[in-house]
Amino acid sequence: MPTFTIKPSSTNDPSQLTAGWHPAVLVEIADEETPDGWIMKERNPRLYRWQFRVWSRPEDMATQEPERQSAVSSQAFTPKGRNPASKAYTWTVELLGRMVLPGEAVDLDPLMPIPCRVKIERKEQYANIIDLERWEDGAALLTEPVRRKLGPTPAAAQAQSGESTGPAAKRNEKDADDSEPW
Repeated sequence: MPTFTIKPSSTNDPSQLTAGWHPAVLVEIADEETPDGWIMKERNPRLYRWQFRVWSRPEDMATQEPERQSAVSSQAFTPKGRNPASKAYTWTVELLGRMVLPGEAVDLDPLMPIPCRVKIERKEQYANIIDLERWEDGAALLTEPVRRKLGPTPAAAQAQSGESTGPAAKRNEKDADDSEPW
């Protein structure tokens, strides 16, 4: 007899977060296939999913479990030129607190978890992450008990099952723009 499972329609938790800026931690940037039906699929067959753990307020980090939220970007990594800078480039520069030089390779994995603040916009029961900013003061709040609350990332779960994920596997994919399905 087959086993049936309803897959969640979102990789994000239903959210209690309000619109505005919230403390967060970037825990993973996963390489994923762009879902069928998304406008960007034709030009960008693969995307990055930025996995965050988000709290309502900094003082909640020590006492509450974070929400699991994510945002997607194309795999383009381009500074502003004739077109706006790609989301992956903009967010990486913000997290590093410096510009990325032409030809420089940047790997955020060794820096994770990276404290940041994310800007939330509400959509029904979900929170959409529309921006992020560097949060240097957040590093002091990443105590060992808080780190344990971050839990396993989707990539870690897939690695245990033998699947591979993450931008390292596809770092040299052809760049594409940051078109989004919404």
